[in-house]
Amino acid sequence: MKKVSASLSALLLAGVLTQAQAAPVLQLTSPDVSEGRPLAAAQVFNGMGCTGGNQSPALNWTNLPAGTKSLAVTAYDPDAPTGSGWWHWLVINLPASVQQLAAGAGESDATLPAGARHMRTDY
Repeated sequence: MKKVSASLSALLLAGVLTQAQAAPVLQLTSPDVSEGRPLAAAQVFNGMGCTGGNQSPALNWTNLPAGTKSLAVTAYDPDAPTGSGWWHWLVINLPASVQQLAAGAGESDATLPAGARHMRTDY
């Protein structure tokens, strides 16, 4: 009987580990921003010596963890020449049912999904 129990326990543990490994991973993508590449002129700030469109990028995400109630989006630049970095963009209260933000959603709270709002940045 103990031999069967040990085998059953091992099988159950293997099942749990397989389930944990198969869990989808949150993915964030953007048609406007690519890892390791400079921002396009549309996303560059227009001021303080920079000339650009100052437009927030389009963002898409999938595979939110189960139980997610809301999301936040932050854009922080640790390399800004301020000594402490620079917070460019903060959005909170994005409903978990939302899976994307359109380019330009950073314009105002009116361009965000219902309930979401912008927070104060370093501008």
